[in-house]
Amino acid sequence: MATSPAIPRFSSFVSRLGRSVDRLPRQLFTRWGQVTIDACLSMLSVWLAYQVRFDFGVPLGHRAVLWLGALSFAVLQPLCLTIVGAYRGIWRHFNFDDVVLFALGAIPPTVVVFLVRIIWPTPIRRSGLPLSVIVANYGVFLLLGVGVRILRRFLYEASLRGGRRKCTILVGSEQGLASSLRQVPLNPDIFMVGLLTSDEKLHGSRIGGFEVMGDLASLPKKLVSGEIDLVLISDADPEVIGGVIETAMHFGVEVRLLPSAAKIISGDIRVSAQPKPELAVPQSVTLTEQPDPLVVEAYSGKAVLITGAGGSIGSELARQVSRLPVSRLVLLDQDENAMFRIHGELCGNTTDPLVTVVGDIRDGDLIASTFRAHQPQIVLHAAAYKHVPVMEHNCSEAVLNNVLGTRTVAEAARVSGAERFLMVSTDKAVNPSSMMGATKRMAELLVEHLARRPDAASSTRYACVRFGNVLGSSGSVVPIFLQQIADGGPVTITDAEMTRYFMTIPEAVHLILQASTIGSNGDVYMLDMGDPVKITSLARRLIEMSGLRPDHDIEIKFVGTRPGEKLHEQLWTDTACVSPTSFSRVLNIQLPPPPDDFHYHLELLEAAANTRDDDFVRRTMLLMPVNYEPSETHGNLGSASPSTASHARVIPTAMLSTPGTTAPANA
Repeated sequence: MATSPAIPRFSSFVSRLGRSVDRLPRQLFTRWGQVTIDACLSMLSVWLAYQVRFDFGVPLGHRAVLWLGALSFAVLQPLCLTIVGAYRGIWRHFNFDDVVLFALGAIPPTVVVFLVRIIWPTPIRRSGLPLSVIVANYGVFLLLGVGVRILRRFLYEASLRGGRRKCTILVGSEQGLASSLRQVPLNPDIFMVGLLTSDEKLHGSRIGGFEVMGDLASLPKKLVSGEIDLVLISDADPEVIGGVIETAMHFGVEVRLLPSAAKIISGDIRVSAQPKPELAVPQSVTLTEQPDPLVVEAYSGKAVLITGAGGSIGSELARQVSRLPVSRLVLLDQDENAMFRIHGELCGNTTDPLVTVVGDIRDGDLIASTFRAHQPQIVLHAAAYKHVPVMEHNCSEAVLNNVLGTRTVAEAARVSGAERFLMVSTDKAVNPSSMMGATKRMAELLVEHLARRPDAASSTRYACVRFGNVLGSSGSVVPIFLQQIADGGPVTITDAEMTRYFMTIPEAVHLILQASTIGSNGDVYMLDMGDPVKITSLARRLIEMSGLRPDHDIEIKFVGTRPGEKLHEQLWTDTACVSPTSFSRVLNIQLPPPPDDFHYHLELLEAAANTRDDDFVRRTMLLMPVNYEPSETHGNLGSASPSTASHARVIPTAMLSTPGTTAPANA
């Protein structure tokens, strides 16, 4: 529903009026200034009580008592209010407790006058002081005194509303919401939009004048509009804190923890600030929102397909591509919820046709029909299984998705005549020690193999782009550290000497789009990640940015490396030839080409993956041309003990060099 233009004008007027009141002389807001105001209000209340009693025609015989009562109340009521401590409060923070104190302080003068009314001689009682005036005087003074104080608070809060404020959602329990609402709306940078809580009984109700809009599951729907700037978490459980942080970071919305004073005092919650992850990495740079002119030219009028569009990198690719002058944007992911979120976010921000496809990249029929229906000219392939520890125990799935799924999409791009195919890879593909890294290196070789395969009917240009860890991506170390800090620790690190390369998600995607415009075919590009960051230093920095002390408030605990992890990632091998490109932070990595019989390697790996035997797949990967060297956890996979040799699958290595040989169905 459209907002009446009179409402913003009135709000602006009230804000200016509040700021004008704040510029009044300070003496007016001192204790003696308040006493003077209440003395005047006391006299006014007596006069109004008489006027109301006699319909604004006070008889001559009552006027002497009127002025005597006005002068008496002007002294008695401020005196009693001083005795009960009513002037210790600050008017601009006037609340319900102050109302009660004010009401109690105004009672004694009324009682005194009531007693005088009873003991006076009968003629004076009848002509000078009606009981109705005594009662009306108390009520009028209460309304005037409380009203002035409420007006002062209202104008003070209105004076804070000038300028651009952050639209904020407050998340927490009933007690946490009520406590926070006493302070948060007074912050000049905050504009409270609404509240979220898991307590279903509160849904649809109002706390402190703000609506409870739903539960935590509705947070993505609120953030998808792009109108929310800040999420505050008040006195919530650790699981809630972790979920809200992950959701907010997924949408690029700032999130802060706002624990209650009671929790801080008891030590249950010890987080006093929410750090921005990018500030913890020294070389992280701020990019301009304007895309590179070469990128705009390359994407102008093109249909673009993004696989894995619901993930951290894929969704940011979708955001940045949607700001380019493309003719159509096709988003593909197997996660329906992720597709719903990114579609809802983008549909209001772009006028270009936006298509969402829910499906698996391994589904050849689905991929083929998608390419036939939408004819994408640029394919950005970001779909992959990426979590190293998980893939160590799901080797078959890693191969089927990361390698064979890539083949399905890449070959469909060739058949449909796509102009460019860019695969998003990782630094873990360099001398891989994990199955995830090994599958990504196989996918790189696959892309290069397709680029070098002669095919006069297709002009598709293939390329890969590598980069390291991205701050705030799903499952990355920074959100894990933040949740551990929010839980009170410990922060767990695999090894004290471990290092990683980092960049922000928007920064990585900005460079990916640059790499996608380079015209070479079959090359691997590397994003300039700056210097490696010591994970221990990163953890300490995040703890300090949270207002806490490492090893004192938050323990740092070393738990040992996990399967497939390296202490130090490499950006390229020692034998690689690195050269600059037309973009300063995109490097070209010249790697050894895939072997001539690469398709036999691929067939053998596919046959192994289809057995769903993870140990067998891991052994088969040892024979692939990717320099796979498993970590110590799997260091003995290349040889079987005598007790297990009879049960191990035999890999026919002759297949790798004998043309025309195919992998057995159950190799």
